[in-house]
Amino acid sequence: MDWVRRRRRLNVAAGIARIELVCAPSVWSAMVARCSRRHGTVHFSEDMQQRAGAGLVCVALSGVELSELMDVAARRARWWSREDPPGRALCRSVYRAAVAVVDELGTGHRAGVPIPSITLSAGASP
Repeated sequence: MDWVRRRRRLNVAAGIARIELVCAPSVWSAMVARCSRRHGTVHFSEDMQQRAGAGLVCVALSGVELSELMDVAARRARWWSREDPPGRALCRSVYRAAVAVVDELGTGHRAGVPIPSITLSAGASP
């Protein structure tokens, strides 16, 4: 049943026109490295990030890019993945933060309504 929810979330994410991921620069670098090891639909780069203040960066993602990022994060967050424990924790955090926004939007999101950014910050829920 978990794969059904994941597939629905990826479909919702793919339908987003633009969303911003706000995170530490090291988080973006780590996710770019993980996504580059896969032959996916999109290709991420370090230069996608813009300064967001307070030592954070903001990365503008299309829906397809978000869907790809979520898929990589979900696969690498599994206990059986080849990822080391800190990498699995990072991927879980990225996936959960994205899921929180995607689940809030659902499949019936109206055009023209602002989409909240995905923010990874201290004190985020486990």
